[in-house]
Amino acid sequence: MDTKLKNYRYSVWFKLLAIILCIAGMLSLAYGLLQAPYFEDAIQNKEFKESMAGKDILQHAYSNISFVAFKYKSEENIKSGAALDPDEINGMKSNIEYSRSNELQQVENDFYNSVNQYQEYLNNQSIIIDNNGNVAENTDVISDIKNKDALEKIQKLKDKKDKDTKEINGKYDKMLDNVTEEAINRQLEDYKSQIKYLDSLQGIYYSVVQNGKTAQSNISDNNTIENYFDALPFSVKLTQSNWNSYFGGNSYGSYSIPADTTVYLGMSPDRYQTEVNTFKNNSIRGLTGLKTSGLGLLAFITGLIYLIYSAGRRPDKEGVHLIAADIIYLDVALVVSVSFIVLCISQIIQFVPVFYWNNTRYNAAVIYTILSVVIIFGTLVGILFITMLAKRFKRHEVIKYTLLCKMVKWIFSGLHSLYIKIKNTISGVLIKSPLTMRLLLIFGAYAFLNLIFALIFAAGNDVTFIGFFGIVGVNAAAIYFLLKNFKVFINIRDGAEKIRAGELTYNIPELGIPELRALAGTINQIADGLKNAVGSQVKAERMKAELITNVSHDLKTPLTSIITYVDLLKNEGLQSENAGKYLGIIDSKSQRLKSLTEDLFEAAKATSGNIAVNFEKLNVASLISQGLGELSDKIETSGLIFRTNFPAENVYVNADGRLLWRVIENLLSNVFKYALPNSRVYIDVIQTDETVKIVVKNISAYELNVNADELMERFKRGDASRHSEGSGLGLSIAKSLTELQNGSFTLNIDGDLFKATIELPAVSQLIN
Repeated sequence: MDTKLKNYRYSVWFKLLAIILCIAGMLSLAYGLLQAPYFEDAIQNKEFKESMAGKDILQHAYSNISFVAFKYKSEENIKSGAALDPDEINGMKSNIEYSRSNELQQVENDFYNSVNQYQEYLNNQSIIIDNNGNVAENTDVISDIKNKDALEKIQKLKDKKDKDTKEINGKYDKMLDNVTEEAINRQLEDYKSQIKYLDSLQGIYYSVVQNGKTAQSNISDNNTIENYFDALPFSVKLTQSNWNSYFGGNSYGSYSIPADTTVYLGMSPDRYQTEVNTFKNNSIRGLTGLKTSGLGLLAFITGLIYLIYSAGRRPDKEGVHLIAADIIYLDVALVVSVSFIVLCISQIIQFVPVFYWNNTRYNAAVIYTILSVVIIFGTLVGILFITMLAKRFKRHEVIKYTLLCKMVKWIFSGLHSLYIKIKNTISGVLIKSPLTMRLLLIFGAYAFLNLIFALIFAAGNDVTFIGFFGIVGVNAAAIYFLLKNFKVFINIRDGAEKIRAGELTYNIPELGIPELRALAGTINQIADGLKNAVGSQVKAERMKAELITNVSHDLKTPLTSIITYVDLLKNEGLQSENAGKYLGIIDSKSQRLKSLTEDLFEAAKATSGNIAVNFEKLNVASLISQGLGELSDKIETSGLIFRTNFPAENVYVNADGRLLWRVIENLLSNVFKYALPNSRVYIDVIQTDETVKIVVKNISAYELNVNADELMERFKRGDASRHSEGSGLGLSIAKSLTELQNGSFTLNIDGDLFKATIELPAVSQLIN
């Protein structure tokens, strides 16, 4: 069920459907946003009289009325200068003065730039030119050079500068004199423009009443103004207290109503009905645009979430998979995608006014088609980048798979390589050089740095402190270096004393310069060698004592029995009824004594390597199976359950079949003697690339209170009380015979679990 669901949720058709959903959502969002100018009308959800659309119409009319009625009032008022704003006049004068200053400065610059070409000649003649271009009268050579060409040209340039300066000042003085007249003329032009606009109003009525008298109006019935406006379908009465709040504070650029004035604004029935119909249509368009853009955005987000979730996933494969486009670095893809999307948006913005202004020069269907294509391509590019980012995020490669990251790594890698080369070069010179050379290099560098900082200190001025702190720093570093290495030497000396006193486990820290590190390492190796030698000697002495004890015990026991029963036969005679029993015991103990002697002899030969080894290609599974078949009666008698686990294909080793079987036989003999009755015995053959392992596992009937290494010592048994019939040489012989065949023999003990492993080289890995 999970596999079937996986096939569906990562299906190519689902991804294609999600892409189509994203494109459709983006197209719907774009279409809805084209109605954005009408969103406010839809959101307000008010009647036309209370809407901002209706108030904006009246506010626009009021703005022009306020200029005419409250600022300009009349042409006579403007011509008298009463409408002038002192701040406006001062601003105009400041602009004129600023322009005058710029032109005068330009004249000065031109003059001095022209004079500079004669400056070298004048300097050679010791001529001094003051800031006004005049020749100073205190020079000694004036009488000799006044007719020189340079001075004549400078004088001409000075005359031109004075003339230009006078003309500029005259021009701007005249402009300052005419500032008031120019401002009045500008106000007259603006006044006439405002009157013309008010006269052109269609369906908008207004009246301005000051002190009970009509100052401005475009209605003829002046005696019944209030009743006239009350009869209109849409009108408003504005005073000083309510005009700004009525327009919602959106009256910037308008003049406030004086305290003694009332302004009436109204709309004719025809204009009102037209505006109401337009407002309703705009509200419907705005509401439709909001719904369309909202649904489009939801569809786009839904499709995009699925594409991010399924990015890089396939129904038939695990993991996150890449496509050809994913080879592009993420930051490069981001720049390309953003640039393309910005280009698409700029094209969309270019045609937006066509819809807002209902421009009939363009075919709407063609424009819609063009914009749709642009939006589709922009959306596809955006989706491609987002899915690329999602796949890299899932693979934890967002940062490292950017061109910037690669460049930073490349730079740091180069710097690191350069640092390593320099370090290795310096270290190589120091390490490979003789000690005398290294000392010369170190103290030469010390002397050189001291000399450099001493010269800097002697230079004085602002760098004195650098030289002082440099000298202090170099000498402090030198003292630290000497004390540190002297401490290392003391540690080596103390460590050598401890080792000499017999503390062979002590390890001297290998620190300091290479010679001291080498000396400490050498002393540590000597200590390790002494420790191993002492340990080996102690172990050899212990094994010698145990060997003598065990051999004496194992030989003495059957020998004592033989002597005892021989004496009984002597005393009772061969005709005694117990003679057969005594002879059977004597025979058993003699065979036991013979077996012990043969095992001891074989152990000695195996250890010394004095055994001929005939290597041949052996089938391990076949060898074990054949051997187990020969021991079937003994296995059945023992009550043990044998379980074998062989590879499906034949496994071969290059070994001596007789010796290898002796190793396995010794292990099986060990199993028969020491395994827990009625338990299972496991024999596994495991093949690796280079070796073949034979593993024998069983549960011991005796408590294994010794470690694996001790069990492989001669005459060592798993039962410490030595009640079993074993000689204690079987495992030691098995280990030696395995090593003679270029293999290894290991034991592992885990509680009562006994595990023996024979490891031999596989035939395919052997080198002839």
